[in-house]
Order: sequence, then C-alpha cells, then structure tokens
Amino acid sequence: MHATTLHRLLLLGAGLTLTPALPAVELAARDALTGAPLAATLSYDDGGAHVARIDGALRAIAAPTQRVTATATAAGHHTLSFALDPAAGPLTLLLDPLAEPAAFTRLTTLAATRDDLRWLQGYVRRAADGSPLAGATLTIEGRSTRSDAAGYFELELAPCTANADARSSLHVHASGVGEQQRSGIVCSNGVTRLLLALGAGMPAQLHEDVGALDRGARSTGDAGAAMLPLLREATPIGTLVAPGLVPPTSIRVGYADAACTQSCCTASCTHTCVLPLETYVRRGLDNEWISSWNTQSLRAGSVAYRSYGAWRVAHPIRPSFDICSNACCQVNNGDTHSSTDNAIARTPGLLLTRGGSESAAAEYSAENNSWDDPNDGLPCSNNDLSCGDGYAGSPANGWPCLADSVGAGRGCFGHGRGMSQWGTQRWAIAATPPLWRWIVDHYFNDNGAGSNLRTAVMTSPLTLTGLSATPATVAAGATLQISASAGNSAGASHAHLLIGASLYRSGVGYLDDSAHDAPLVLATGTQAIGRSFSVPASAPAGSYDLLVSLYLDVDENGAISGNDLALALATASGAVQVGNDRIFGDGFETTP
Repeated sequence: MHATTLHRLLLLGAGLTLTPALPAVELAARDALTGAPLAATLSYDDGGAHVARIDGALRAIAAPTQRVTATATAAGHHTLSFALDPAAGPLTLLLDPLAEPAAFTRLTTLAATRDDLRWLQGYVRRAADGSPLAGATLTIEGRSTRSDAAGYFELELAPCTANADARSSLHVHASGVGEQQRSGIVCSNGVTRLLLALGAGMPAQLHEDVGALDRGARSTGDAGAAMLPLLREATPIGTLVAPGLVPPTSIRVGYADAACTQSCCTASCTHTCVLPLETYVRRGLDNEWISSWNTQSLRAGSVAYRSYGAWRVAHPIRPSFDICSNACCQVNNGDTHSSTDNAIARTPGLLLTRGGSESAAAEYSAENNSWDDPNDGLPCSNNDLSCGDGYAGSPANGWPCLADSVGAGRGCFGHGRGMSQWGTQRWAIAATPPLWRWIVDHYFNDNGAGSNLRTAVMTSPLTLTGLSATPATVAAGATLQISASAGNSAGASHAHLLIGASLYRSGVGYLDDSAHDAPLVLATGTQAIGRSFSVPASAPAGSYDLLVSLYLDVDENGAISGNDLALALATASGAVQVGNDRIFGDGFETTP
C-alpha cells in the first residue's frame, strides 16, 4: 500500500477530518532572452485578489477558480499578461527585460559594421531552475570556449561560405550535469544566440529544425483541412489604410521542457511556456526562414509567422497551450539571430486578416510550386498539383492558383498553401527585387486579385485620435502645429514611422506639405505626437478638414511614397479655417 494512502487511513481511523487539497498550478518565471531565473510576483483576481511569489523553478500556487487574466512582474522586466486556467499544466513564464544584455548589444553593433563577421553567443543553464552552469565546454567547427560564472559564452567563428545550407553541430559538456550534441545549426554571418539547457532529463541529442530546410514528412499541417471552413466565413476587405487589429499580448507554446528549449509536436508537448507575441516571433523566425536570407524575405516571413501564431491564440490546438513548437505547427525554440531580430523590428504587430475581426492563419511551406520533381528526394504533401509548374496553390484546399515565376522548375516541398518560403527569397534577390510588403501581398492576396483563402491583407496595431491644430485659424502661407494622440499595441516599439498630414476642402481637393512629414518612433502604449504644417500660399479661404496619417517607411527613404504602408488615418472635420491676408491689408479691421 502507498505510504500516503496508509497515512490517510490511519487519520480516518483516529476520527480526524481531512481537509481536501486545494487546486494548484505550477509556475516558474525566467528571463526571455537569457533564461535566467526571476524573482517574480504573480497576481490575478477571480472574485478576490491573489498574489504569489514565483522563481526559476516550478512552484505550486493556488489555482484560480475560473479562467482569469493574470499578470507577472519582475524587477527590470516588462509585465507579462496571460490567460491562467485552473486546470493548466506546468507553466514557465518568459518575461522580456527592459533592456537586452550589454553583451548582446555589443556583438549586434559589431556585426552591423561588417557583413562577414560571425559569432555564436548565449547562455548555458540548468533546465530545472535556470541557474547558470559555469565552466561548461562548448565546441563547434573545431573551436572551443567555456561559459563564465553567469553561464554566458561567446565564440567568434569563421565567416560563412557561399553555401547558405551549410550546417554545423555544437557539443556542450557541463561536468557533473550532462552533455548535449545540437546538430543542424545553420551557418549565417551575424550573431546566432543559443539558450542551452542541460540536466533534468534533457536529451543528449537535439536537432535544430529549420522549416525551410527540414519541413517534410513531419509537417502535418495542424491548421489543415479542419480550419478551412472557418477561414471561408470571412469576408475579404479592401482599404487603402491597413485595418486596425490589436495583436494578442502573449501566446502559450507547448514545449517538452521547463526551460522552453526542447521543441515538440502537439501530442508530445508536456510543458507550456508563456511569452510575449513579439518574443515568440523572435524565437521562431530563424527556425523557419534561413537567417542568412535577404532582409526583404525575412521581413515578409515575420508577418506570416506572427499572423499564424496569433491565429492559434484565438484557436488553441490544445486546452493547455495555443500552439506546439516544432514543424507540426511552426518551429520555435530558445535560439535567435541578429538578422531575423532586425527584420522583425521592422514589422512589429503586423498581422494578416481576411475579415478584419481576427488574424488569418497565414500558412506557408518551403516550396509551393505545383510540380513534384521525382528526382529531388523532397517530400511533397500537396494533394492538388493542378495549378502546374510556375504556379503556387492548392485549389482543393482553398488556395487558388497563383502565378509565381520564381518557383518554376522547382520541385514541390510542402503543402502548397499560402506563402512559399524559398519563393520569398527568390523574389528578394531578383534582378528587380520587390519590397517585403509586395511579397506578402503577392502570396496572401495575389496583389489585390486574390480569391477564397488568398484574400488576406495586412493589419495595423496603431491608432490615431484627438486631432487638433494650433492656431485653428490661419492665413494662407502661414504654419500651424498639429497635435494628436497615437497608440501602439504591437508589443514593441515602431521605430520607422512617418507622420503625414493634409488639408481637404470640397472643390479644392487635398493640400499637402510633404516637407514637414516627420519621422516618428512610437513606443508601446499611448503618447502625444505632433508636426508642423505650412498652408500653401495659394490656398483659397474657407474651412478645411484636417487629415493625419502614420505610415510605415517600407522603402526606407525617409519620405512617404506609394511603397509605404498606411497604418493609421484620422480626420477632424472643419478643424482648420484658412483666412485671406488681403482683407486685413484693405483695412477691414482698422479704426475709422
């Protein structure tokens, strides 16, 4: 008989009453970039306020009586808000630091000075509690280093050759704890960052999945046919300004370990890691796209990756987590790369939508050309190759044929739905390469000509309210100041915005002042913004509507153009009155 059962029977025999065990949930808190354990405070309200202290190891706390929104806070870190369920399994909360480690910034800055520099950088930690493993030996490509007292390591490696598919293996050994061989690390100049966890049952062999290279027979397409009726219910929308859509603040990801480093397919995930959506994209884009690819390809990929993750938040694959972490869903682990980080920083919060009410499940696979090369050895899971060579699509699964010349002659490697990963790279390095905005629109909207599932457009996490002009009455040729309140729900700063403005009057048309279009860095939350506006000297007198817009500088030329993406537009009717100096010159207001 089990000892606990015997103890209970003895208590009952003595006439003692047992108090039922209260429902509990296990949580741990760690730094999202370094994996370090955090002393965090968890709070939620389910009819009464509850506060608990958690750290890097899993700790049992009282579970809520119902699904609630909980928050976790830790010194030097952003607050993490997430859904906490009373029946949740073990959870590791990953909180973003207010500032990235100085060592990360230092190498990123160095890598930006030359494109032939390459480093491996990161931390080695105990899987169970996140504590650092000092003195761990790391060996890759014939070079070695040791982790310091904080578990930190960095190693400069030889620049990559022209072979973008070159991959290496890293051997990690921590005396008395364990060792691990991580294969499949893609060679990419810049900074590759790894979060390595040893001990506590971690496997001795791990493979770094890269969807564009490894997606194949394992790609089961979790979205699959079951989700297509949901998507067909959406009504396509068309607008010159991206429709507003607030991204989810966090996402629950299924993992096989408490350190959030061991990816798993749905049924084999035993642990849930909760992290901010933008951090999720950073931890995954370099494991789906190839980090050495052109930045326009990586930016396009970031929109698709983020949108699919956000869709899963609204349509969880399991009650305990929203999405799994390997190629069954989309790959996500503790690795990041400076090139994909930079790409993601250009598109924060941008999702795809079909009806405007929720994110679209932005599917993609490695090679979507509708021809299966019998000699390339690559698995093609597209059950509808009716579009033919030089076209992407899977009409039987809701994705109509799309002329995609960059795929011609390439054997199908994937399911044919949505975006072709290799196609984004080929477009990005074409003789006359389009920008990432065009690439996204090409695959998900057929550049405005799409039908069925190929009708998704990009959304905006930005808002504009409270427009005003000072002074509200001005003479033609004078300058006024425009003020507004701008909101950013992206979960990260938008650092590449431009503020545009116009005056409009029926019969006159739009009056612009592009010389004062102003750059803007918009942090998360709401803030006051402003710019100047010089009224053209030829402006007829009368009442004008004031229009203010926020554009994402897609072409990076510092000026608003047709290549840029309008993310917000607000109008204040009759906000500006334009007078005429000539009436004053004629003595209208002089004393007789």
